[in-house]
Amino acid sequence: MTGSTSIRRPTLPALTGLRAIAALLVVLFHYKHFVPGLAQSASSAARIVQAGYVGVSLFFVLSGFILAYTYLDSNGGMRGSLSDFWFARFARVYPVYFVALLIALPIFIDITFVHPVGVMKLADTLRTATVTPLLLQGWTPKRAWMWNGPGWSLSAEAFFYLLFPLFGAAIAKRSAKKILMIAVVAFGFIIMPPLVYGFSRAAGVWGVTPSTYGPWVAFLKFSPLVHFPQFVIGIATGVLFLRRGEQDRQSKFTSLLAVASFAVSVAVLAMSHRLPYLMLQGGLLAPMFAVVIYTLACGRGIVASVLSTPPAIRLGEASYALYLIHMPLTWYLAIGRKAAGMPAPNAWLGLSVYVTIAMAVSFALYYVVERPARAKLQYWYRERGTGLPYAVQVKRLAEVAVRVLTSNPRNAMSIIRADG
Repeated sequence: MTGSTSIRRPTLPALTGLRAIAALLVVLFHYKHFVPGLAQSASSAARIVQAGYVGVSLFFVLSGFILAYTYLDSNGGMRGSLSDFWFARFARVYPVYFVALLIALPIFIDITFVHPVGVMKLADTLRTATVTPLLLQGWTPKRAWMWNGPGWSLSAEAFFYLLFPLFGAAIAKRSAKKILMIAVVAFGFIIMPPLVYGFSRAAGVWGVTPSTYGPWVAFLKFSPLVHFPQFVIGIATGVLFLRRGEQDRQSKFTSLLAVASFAVSVAVLAMSHRLPYLMLQGGLLAPMFAVVIYTLACGRGIVASVLSTPPAIRLGEASYALYLIHMPLTWYLAIGRKAAGMPAPNAWLGLSVYVTIAMAVSFALYYVVERPARAKLQYWYRERGTGLPYAVQVKRLAEVAVRVLTSNPRNAMSIIRADG
């Protein structure tokens, strides 16, 4: 399952911009309590914010698409070795994930020891402290949200990465008709678990809300197994995109479909209160997101053009850090405001200030942590097999690290390539 990765495929800038939308949906969903009444408002804009948790589903589908586009070849094999793939994924996600855990550590200590939330058992705390750094918290749903809650989705992504070489290659070897059938079956696995759970309780699936707790609800919310079908739909969409004909690249219909699919997505979110929460959270909109991703990847239409602008791309690049640090940052800002004796700001003003600060911190993490750490890890990975003595490798890595950290961020990657 190896192949050449020497020829890089063109970037898909609109999908980078789409990542920013997905992250902002989640951020606004968690920040909605800063605006009095927003969590209960029936306006269309408020409904979109209230359904912002679907940004995670969008991330899962997008992840499958990007991995298929980047790593699968036309014969269904992997472009590059398995070790290359898994290390690249580790270098991509773990540095910021680990930093976010450190940022959230005082909060985790506070809610487990200083001011316990509910009944906190020492065993639960110790298990959380063990499984969360290992990206395993999704497999213990009761503890998935205890240490920097948004990070639970990374445990699902780690599981997806583990299985991608097997499932991605298997899907890529199928005909277009069979790939569509695989996507349909995956969608069936998305809607069945919430339905089965709904039939087992008097209130039905409609009685579950974001604030509903319980072991089965936690399983349906956080288990990687439950969310894997969304990733499969993303892979299927990515493979179909790789096989697209010239007509898709040039067709005005694709441009219109991009606008239409994006508009329908917004409309559905505005009517989210009419759809079961567990189904929405579990990927009910995955097929619609797949259409949005496919059409935006074609790069045609006004939506793709807007999401391909430099500001949208910069936001998309920092979206991963934004997703991971926005909740602990809220805690610190609230404590800082109270310690300074500052009054609570106007609701909408406060929301704007919090989001702006979170974005600024995310940009800092992207340029100071994420990009340099990824580059250094990849450099070390390449150098480890050169046959150079270990001391020489460490010295060269240190020299490049200093140059990267002291250079303009725009020049960081060029330095890595030159010294690689």
